[in-house]
Amino acid sequence: MKKTKTIGILLLLITFIAGCKKDDEMPDPEPMDMEYFLVANRGSSTVTVFDAESLLKTHDITLPSTGAQPTYLAFSNERGLFYVGDFANQEVLAYDANDFTLKHTIAIQEGVFHMWSNDMADQLWVNNIVSKTTSVIDLTNHTVVQTMGLPGDEIDLSPDAGQHDVILSTNGNYAYITILDGADVSYVVQYSTNDFSYMRHVMIGGDAHLMIDGDKLFAAAQNGNEISVFSQSDLSMIDNISVDGPHGVAVNEDYFFTAALPEKSLGVINLSNYQVVNNVATDYDNPHNIVTNDSGNRLFLSHSGPSATKVVFYEISGSMLSKLEEHDSGTNPFGVLYYKY
Repeated sequence: MKKTKTIGILLLLITFIAGCKKDDEMPDPEPMDMEYFLVANRGSSTVTVFDAESLLKTHDITLPSTGAQPTYLAFSNERGLFYVGDFANQEVLAYDANDFTLKHTIAIQEGVFHMWSNDMADQLWVNNIVSKTTSVIDLTNHTVVQTMGLPGDEIDLSPDAGQHDVILSTNGNYAYITILDGADVSYVVQYSTNDFSYMRHVMIGGDAHLMIDGDKLFAAAQNGNEISVFSQSDLSMIDNISVDGPHGVAVNEDYFFTAALPEKSLGVINLSNYQVVNNVATDYDNPHNIVTNDSGNRLFLSHSGPSATKVVFYEISGSMLSKLEEHDSGTNPFGVLYYKY
């Protein structure tokens, strides 16, 4: 009886040890990346977060300062933060990309508008359209390391000129800013992110916005009814694309998308030959800002205006756009952002 009991205990111990060994050898499951679409609701002092897979609203983030006007958004994968510009309170807010808690508040100049971050450069560039300055924020310590005025010594600008859109090159070496100077003229200005020096500029049509694809810089001039394609390195011209009223811009692997704000439509351009291959009417006025997801199969659109509330999701299938869902986010949906983290 005693011998049988001892054998049973040994078997239990062997089973336990084998089980522990198996557990030790099994790797912990990798955490699933979450994907989000965000929209800054300028008239509601909020940022609305949508799950990019289910398209369901998950959070409404209320900015902390009185009378906040969130305008545009940016994301740093390296730091796991997204950034919100508050037009009314001269600050940029950094939120945790996972739990949406506020981590940093950065004071800058007045009229926070378009912004762009780049982890290669460790910088966030922000145009302050009331102060007519550009703030460069160091993402390692979240301090403003440079504030630049208009390049008046290099370009003959009128008193009405002001910075508008901004984007950084993929490698982080260059920043590009659009300066709007009247209804019909924009300048695309290239700066070094190393020493913030002016490098060169080109002139295009009025109300211009920017997008990067590979080694090319796309500049969409709404009032010029044209998209200019430049080399990122030296702003040499590659092509011009005739498009009615291009404003908001986005890109996936094969196509370039533009929201034609006055025409109430979304345009699709083939990146292989720069031909317009589709044009889709929108259901609401003022289609403003757009963004695509990493997979390139969904597009998110904000419809802006003082009483507007609509954001719309589209499925991308080749050159085709099919409406998936629409939601009310907040008042005056403005800048949009997609990130996966």
